[in-house]
Amino acid sequence: MVRLMSFNLRCTNVGEREQWDRVDDCVQTIIESGCDMLGVQEATPEWMADLTKNLDGWSYIGIGRGDENGGESEYSAIFYKNDRFEVIDSGNFWYSDTPDVMSKCWHSRHNRICTWGIFYDKAEDKKFVHVNTHMDCDFDLIYKSIPILREKIMPMIEQYPLSCSGDFNSFQNGREYNEIVKFLKDSKFEAPDTMDYLTYHDDCPEKHEGHIIDFIFINDKVKAHKYRVCKDKINGNYASDHFAIWADLEY
Repeated sequence: MVRLMSFNLRCTNVGEREQWDRVDDCVQTIIESGCDMLGVQEATPEWMADLTKNLDGWSYIGIGRGDENGGESEYSAIFYKNDRFEVIDSGNFWYSDTPDVMSKCWHSRHNRICTWGIFYDKAEDKKFVHVNTHMDCDFDLIYKSIPILREKIMPMIEQYPLSCSGDFNSFQNGREYNEIVKFLKDSKFEAPDTMDYLTYHDDCPEKHEGHIIDFIFINDKVKAHKYRVCKDKINGNYASDHFAIWADLEY
């Protein structure tokens, strides 16, 4: 069993709390979940440095999505416990007309990236794939991105057990979500032990009922056993403007 988490860390402030003031709370959320693997979104170079420093025994794959000024910008990296997992292969692609090179997501303000890895689980003696992404905020661009996601991961879907986490910026049962579940399944609904709660709250959950935009999808070769939203405050505050989610997966 692998406990897999997806966590949008929020690149800047949450309420009046800046990124640097939330590091301990985010790290506590990750550690207390007991997760073995973690897909992050909005992970700036500063976030990557803080996570690398504070997650002892973890490594990561992924690169920054890049920006027009030549900066790294945000990562959609995959962190993993390096005593349990080995990386067999990994890569990245972008949602654009040139997905194999760093490029802007059509008319979006930003590049949008997807990171994937083929892992060997030494504890289970199994190989599997995990994919992590952060899609655009424009519904039409999300819809346009989904065929690229499908094309890029379909060979891996056919060969390996595969999971795909991320902030998809599209609502559960919406047009974009319904395109994704044509080739992947939502672990939330596959798990017998599950819950139903929003994942995006912007520091005020009562104003964002039904805002479920973070997902952990799986293919037919993966069995989901449990799904949770980490909805509790840490030290009296919300660690991010998204709740972390996790699922127990059998690859």
